[in-house]
Order: sequence, then structure tokens, then C-alpha cells
Amino acid sequence: LEGLGVLELGIRGQAQFGIDVRLPGMLVAVAARSPVIGGKLKSFDGEKVKGIPGVRYVVEISTGVAVVATSYWAAMKGREALGLQWEAGALATLSSPALSAKFQELIALPGTAAKSAGDTKTALATGRRIDSDYEVPYLAHACMEPLNCTAWVKPEGVELWVGTQGQGPCQFTAAKITGLKPEQVKVHTTYLGGGFGRRFAQDFVAEAVEIAKAVGKPVKLVYSREDDLRAAHYRPATLTRFAASLDAEGKPQALAIRTVGPSIMANAFPAAVKDGIDPSAVEGLADQPYGIPNFLAEWVRHEAGVPVWFWRSVGHSQNAFALEGFIDELAHAAGKDPYEYRRALLGNQPRARAVLELAASKAGWGKPLPKGQARGIAVHESFGSWVAQVAEVSVEGRRVRVHRVVCAIDCGQVVNPDTIVAQMESGIAFGLSAALHGAITLKDGQVEQGNFNDYPILRINEMPKVEVFLAPSGATLGGVGEPGTPPIAPAVANAVFALTGKRLRKLPLSM
Repeated sequence: LEGLGVLELGIRGQAQFGIDVRLPGMLVAVAARSPVIGGKLKSFDGEKVKGIPGVRYVVEISTGVAVVATSYWAAMKGREALGLQWEAGALATLSSPALSAKFQELIALPGTAAKSAGDTKTALATGRRIDSDYEVPYLAHACMEPLNCTAWVKPEGVELWVGTQGQGPCQFTAAKITGLKPEQVKVHTTYLGGGFGRRFAQDFVAEAVEIAKAVGKPVKLVYSREDDLRAAHYRPATLTRFAASLDAEGKPQALAIRTVGPSIMANAFPAAVKDGIDPSAVEGLADQPYGIPNFLAEWVRHEAGVPVWFWRSVGHSQNAFALEGFIDELAHAAGKDPYEYRRALLGNQPRARAVLELAASKAGWGKPLPKGQARGIAVHESFGSWVAQVAEVSVEGRRVRVHRVVCAIDCGQVVNPDTIVAQMESGIAFGLSAALHGAITLKDGQVEQGNFNDYPILRINEMPKVEVFLAPSGATLGGVGEPGTPPIAPAVANAVFALTGKRLRKLPLSM
């Protein structure tokens, strides 16, 4: 990259994102999709739309119908006039409260064992027993740049201009639709305005190729913000149940975990689902790091019909919140300091202990804070990296405010410290936004949120001071793009408990 002025592109605002693509003769498309998840197109009035200035084509596609025009505005006006009729389908009565009730019903049933050690059932019957449930909602990715893809289908091949996290899948998607070979599909990868896993999905690419194939011209498909949130693939909603037994000294002798939710891998990579277990559903739970002699982790799969997908840190995002919240409960039940309690249980995890100790030390764990503030701590491994975070919070009415986050990371070998720090800051912001605000809810099979007014993201005045410290261990290179996200929600929730005595077991956090 030497001499290419890559940094200057960003500084000068010259970086080209997918939504910036302009081609000679290019048209712009918007698509209409069923407002009810899984619904099908029944009818539309294409002739009426064609009279709108700028509208060139109305194209029926696999997910609904698209309006193709000379501008985004004209395409949107055309979509508004389509007179759409939909078959609602099987999910027309689906609601978030009903799904939550279904989770409660299913979690009482035995699941498929992901990992087992010792005799958990017998051990749970002795000592002091602690039980808790943790629940999280669906989450959207809410990328700052809405989804878009420019496609040009020609006899000799396909060209795509797209901000994507999966160039290979783009080739296979376009090839399948056009009947061409994958090597006949050229992908121009633009800058992307946030991905977080969403831009690895192929739904928006497939729609663009279908439309471009139908009209024979280059077409840029653009999602509105409402399209982006409602025609989406979401972080799974899950319910996780814990049961533990403590001995006379407060040490956990048994831990049973059962989690209920859908499978990401069953659709994304079916071969990854082995022996009835989706590894992404139990990651961070089945491989929990604490020294507990009797242990059982189970998964109960439930497919509600809502599309689910990879979301920054994948299963770790919800599982770290649940596990680290429950470990904090055990510490308080045992009358122990939450930091010291974790440290004692991580005797066989030197990398985990190192980041835990570093974060606690740099945060001044145990030292006084201003009146009305408290600290919470969490530690978690994901993608080969260990991250510990300490959050300092206050509570104003029903609002949780985070003032400072101290983060320690061991990602193995350190290549670029600035990149690591930037990714930890970014991951904390992303995870904190979800912890304080994020929730996709359903009513009558429809997503209730549509824009940032009802799906808010973290605002500038809500962003805490973040301090990042590196604890290089020389271990194999680990990730940095995702591991900063999982610990922040439990660290904040644990701080709220330390301050108020109220245990928050459901996201988003609310008093």
C-alpha cells in the first residue's frame, strides 16, 4: 500500500463506499418485501407505477417486487404506489411475549448435551443451590451505511460492486441466479459502512442480481433504513438457565447450563452442526473457563422462523452476558469479592487470570469511587483472545450511565497495537449500545422497529472513557475485531448490582 495514499482517502472523504457507486447508464432499485416475516407477495399494480416520472421497470423477485428508476427518490415513490397485497403466512401471530413464553416452556425440557463432566445432577442436590435465568432479544446490525449492491449482468459474466464480508459467497450467489460459473463473476469490493456480520449474508446481493438480470442494465439496489432493520437477519434471541451448588466455603461444586434458541449455522454452514449441536449457540458456555468439577451444558433448539445471522462476536455476545452475570451472582452469594472469586476459579487459566488482574489493577479495583458510582467486572474468551473489562457506572432514575471502562486484552502476539486499541474501543461501543438500547421486538409477525428513533444506538454523550491495556502472551494470534464486545454488558450489569443490589438478567438493561 506504500505510496497509494490510502489514509488520505478517509481523511478527505474520498473513500468510495458501495452506496457511492456510479456507473454509466446505471439505474437505482428499491424492493418491497412482506411486512410479515416469511410472507409472500399476493398482488401489486405495476401499470400504475410505470406512470411515475423516472420509473423504468417493475420487477417481481423472489422476495417480493422491485421498482427500478433513474433515481432513488423516483424508485421510492414508485414503491409507495404499488398497491401491494401480501399473504401473511405462518408467522402472522408471532409476538415477542409469546416467544418468551415458548422459551420458558422449552427450557424446562432436557436439551442436547454439548459438554459434560462429573456427576452434575448428584452434585446439584448437595450444598447451597443457586438458580437464575438470563434472556436477550433479537438484535439488528444497524450498519451506518444501509445495505446496497450494484449488479451488472452481461452474457459473458456478472460484475458486482458491493461492500461485502464474503466475496466468494457473492460469486456463488450470482452464478446460481444467472447460470454462469463462479469464475465469471467479478466482485469489486468497496469500502463498507459497517458490517458486523450482516454483510456476509447474501440476500441483498441475490436481489440485486435478480433485478439486474431482468432489466439487462447495471442496477444499484439500495435498502432504506426501514428496509435495513425490518428485512434483516438478526442476532438470535435466547434464554439461558443456570443452576449451581456451592459448598460451605462458597466454591461452586456443580454448574448446569441450558440455553434455548435458534441455529445460525444450520443455514449458514450446515456441516458445522454436529451431534445436534450448533457450536455458535453454546460457545462461551460449553467451554466456560472456571474450575468447577461437575459441569453440564445443554442446548435446546427452537426455530421461531425469524432469520438469524452472525452478529459481532456471534454466540459470545449473549452467552458472556449470561455466564458472567451468573458467576457474579455466585460470588455475592458466597460473600466474596467478584474479582477475587473469579481469580480463584481461574487457577488453570493463566491467560484469563493475567487479563483479569491487569484490568482490575488499572481500574483501581477496591479503591473508592465518587458517591453514587460502582464497579463491575467480567472476563471472557472469544476467537482466541482473552478480554477482561471493568465498568464504572451510576444510575439516574431508570437510566444506567457508564462513565469509564478499563479493558485488558491478550490476543497472543501483538502486531499493531493501535489497531488492537481501536478495535477494543469499537467493540465496547457496539456492545454497550446493544446492552443499553438494543432490542428487535415482534408483533403480529412484524418487526416493530424501523429507524433510529425506535432502535437507538449509543450517542456521543453516552460513550464512556475507555482505557485499553495489552497483555501479550506470545500465544497464537487471536482475534481483535469481535472479542471486545462480549464482556461489556455483564461488566455493566454487575456494576449496577454492586451499586443498587438489583440484578439485571435481561437485555437491554433497564432499572
